[in-house]
Amino acid sequence: MSSHYKWISLKKKTKSSHYYPSLKVSNHPLKVEVMSLKHSANKNFIQSIYKWSAAFEEADPLLKYDQINVEEDVNCTEEIHSQNNYSQAWSKRRTNILNKFTTVEKLTIVSSFLPGGEKALIRQVSNLNEKVKHRLEQLDDFDEGSVRKTMGLSQQEFITKINMLDEEIKKAWDTEQRVKAFKICIQCSKLLSDVNVMQFYPSKFIFISDILDNFGNLVYHRLKIKCTGDKKIKSPLDIDASLVTESAKETCQNWMFKMASIRELLPRLYMEMSLLKCYVFISKDEIKPVIKRLATMIRGIGNPLVAVYLRVYLCNISSKLLGKDSEEYYYTNLKEFLSEYQQIFHPMMRNKYGSQLLTPDQYLNLYEPAVNWLMYGTLNYHKDKLLLLDELLNHCDEIENNELFLSSIVTCFESQYIIEKSTIILEMIHKKSEQMVLQNQVLVTLGEHLCKVENYHKLPSEALSQTWWKIASNIRSTVGFLQVLGPWLQFACTQLSTQHTNIILRGTIRFILKNGKLTDEFSNNFHLVIKRMLKFIPDIEEIFLMDAFMPLLELVQTSVARITIAKTVLSIFFERYNSVHIEDPVVISSLMRLCCILHDSINAVTVEDEIKVCADVIIKFVHAVKFHEDFERQLNFYVECRSSFIKLDGVLIALVHAVNALACRAGCGRERWLQRACVAYCFVTVPSLHCTLARAQLYLLSGQAALLSGCIGQAEANFKALVGVIPDIPQFIQEDGQKKPTHDRLIGLLSNFLSTLLMLPDNMDSNCKVYVLSGFIKTIDKIHWNKKDPLYYNLLLKALDLLCEMTQEKYTYNLETVLSNDELYGSEEEFIECIENHATNICQELLVVLKCLGDNKETKKQYNLALELFWRVIRRGDLREASMSNLAVNLWLLSQKLHDSNNKYAKTMLAALKEDSNPASQELLNKIHTISV
Repeated sequence: MSSHYKWISLKKKTKSSHYYPSLKVSNHPLKVEVMSLKHSANKNFIQSIYKWSAAFEEADPLLKYDQINVEEDVNCTEEIHSQNNYSQAWSKRRTNILNKFTTVEKLTIVSSFLPGGEKALIRQVSNLNEKVKHRLEQLDDFDEGSVRKTMGLSQQEFITKINMLDEEIKKAWDTEQRVKAFKICIQCSKLLSDVNVMQFYPSKFIFISDILDNFGNLVYHRLKIKCTGDKKIKSPLDIDASLVTESAKETCQNWMFKMASIRELLPRLYMEMSLLKCYVFISKDEIKPVIKRLATMIRGIGNPLVAVYLRVYLCNISSKLLGKDSEEYYYTNLKEFLSEYQQIFHPMMRNKYGSQLLTPDQYLNLYEPAVNWLMYGTLNYHKDKLLLLDELLNHCDEIENNELFLSSIVTCFESQYIIEKSTIILEMIHKKSEQMVLQNQVLVTLGEHLCKVENYHKLPSEALSQTWWKIASNIRSTVGFLQVLGPWLQFACTQLSTQHTNIILRGTIRFILKNGKLTDEFSNNFHLVIKRMLKFIPDIEEIFLMDAFMPLLELVQTSVARITIAKTVLSIFFERYNSVHIEDPVVISSLMRLCCILHDSINAVTVEDEIKVCADVIIKFVHAVKFHEDFERQLNFYVECRSSFIKLDGVLIALVHAVNALACRAGCGRERWLQRACVAYCFVTVPSLHCTLARAQLYLLSGQAALLSGCIGQAEANFKALVGVIPDIPQFIQEDGQKKPTHDRLIGLLSNFLSTLLMLPDNMDSNCKVYVLSGFIKTIDKIHWNKKDPLYYNLLLKALDLLCEMTQEKYTYNLETVLSNDELYGSEEEFIECIENHATNICQELLVVLKCLGDNKETKKQYNLALELFWRVIRRGDLREASMSNLAVNLWLLSQKLHDSNNKYAKTMLAALKEDSNPASQELLNKIHTISV
């Protein structure tokens, strides 16, 4: 192959303006293809499709757990209300109690059966009399010396000890030391008389009651086996007492006697309750009288906290045994509790919880789970809920210190009943607001009910809101005020006017200023209030039209809280905003302020994900603001955004795109100055970007927009800047935490750039022809490319395509407003010669690449490049010239040495050459055939 080939481009004939290329087709290109599907009677195919597509329809894995929990809660609630399933209802409340009532105080446990306590005495007995005597001795052996007190336990250590006692019961039972198991249960039940750590008492009740339940089940199953063997029984009530064997009945009575011999009231009551279902082996008729008797006996428990949880245990045992028939005992125990209600506020109890540094509201909250459980069963017992509510409210109005009972009423009744009596309830709160320690809690719960008012009927909303505000404005605690504010502000947003909501916000500002600034202690509650308001206000845009909203946000002092609130407001706003564009200057100003807070929070240590989130929110703002035909105002807005968000590359890129679009929208004529201003804006903005590849892409886009707007000088400046950054583009960029190659993007970018250069006219002030293209070619020469890299030689091929097109008398495409080089030079010889010199140099460089590929044995790449260059020679070169004809022949020979001529790609090229009517093409084809033969 010759070392030098001069490239001479083929000059194509100019086609008439009305000529369009034709292509033979078998079907009309606009014909709509109709596909008919036959529905198979066999559903297995459809089911298999659903099966395989189900995996792609799953929810976000980060949200899936929360959705499952919500579905379980909803399903659980529906099942509880429909079937009165007390076990499931209590299980849910049990979890809430264990999560809520925890402590860091040191706990005490008293037992003889933990390590270091009593050692069990196992003695062989020979007859029944000795066996009975031994058991009685064990039961009586309860002297103080055998009991060991373990103090200073943490909560987890206490729970561990309790679990050890439960295991000891099971071990003792399995080794037929049933008296020992009985004694452990007695000692466990005695632990419930200890209220030295009140805050943990509800959770301690849960753990001890579980042990008692387990013991009761052990006794019951032993008696059942004695009576019926392994026969399955759905419910203890299915056992017929008349068919119970004497042995089982006698054993049952023995357990009852043992239980009755307990001297202390509290463990005796707990043990009898745990063995309540064993009465079925004696007489089922005794169960209900026993329950009533136990409910009355609880009056003997002096501590109201201990007594109320004892009633809870009685109701739980009753519901497990009697099901729906146990509901009357819930009502009975609730009335018993109310008869002793004032004991809760006895000075002795006040001193007790005061010595433990509990506040009155913390103390009363200890009773809530128990009272709410009694109220739950009472509601199921009464059919007429409204009549029951009237009865309870009347009773509540008559007693002193009624906040605990009132809180339970408002919490347990359904929203439709509370809403109907909301005026009365609110007046009751207002009447005793100065004395109520649970006032905030009751107001929050009432507000939550009122938020559902649209589901029922309209209420005198303004009167309710005014009464509520009279109470709330006198709350002393900022946290308490913000907790109450959340649901009532939602109620105001959904039921009242914007002006009324704005008045509440003004009052909130006055309250906060009076009570001190919003510190970290209050920021979470304040954030929840704002988030709730944003979600439920009907028209999200109105929130910025309230003169109190933005000043309210400015009250937040800590930087972290300000950033969180700004992000929340912006996210929810753009999520709910229904209009296409934002035009109101007040809304725009408010959003700009919030976006600036986000932007200013970014520093050197901010993580990439956080930067991306901030940028995405601000970009939504930039895209949303539109001033329609007021282009100058729109550009001024973009200028302000650039100065405000200079740290965020993503926002700057969005601004450049927006300004380029604005330049194209402005059109010609009177807005010519605006187009130049837009182009200048982009040219100044792009260099501030950190990513070199992004700069290159935007230089190209800005240059194209300038060219489209007729700003030739600015377009040339952008393209020159693009050529200047090409050497700085890295091979890899960091994206989404991964290194990604830039080769594919770069080849696409430069291909687009070369296509655009066809329309760019030369600068007449320059002595160099095709000034920008010449600079591009020189830059490519200076870069130390890997010559074997497809990126390099593919780029040379595309440059060769452009040069060949530039030699034509009429270019394939141009812009109406731009005078391209085909009209500027009119195929001037000097211009054509300059172009072909560049083409010759590129052709020689491609031949050098072919040699390098051959030297490195990269046969496939060499073959593909040879055919690519061969194709350009036969389609774009003038085959009448010997240099072009010889180059084509040599390239063909090279390709055939590397691969068989039957290759599909090569055969296609020969077919195209055969169809060409040019004599030079036919002569070249004959040469190829001759050489091949």
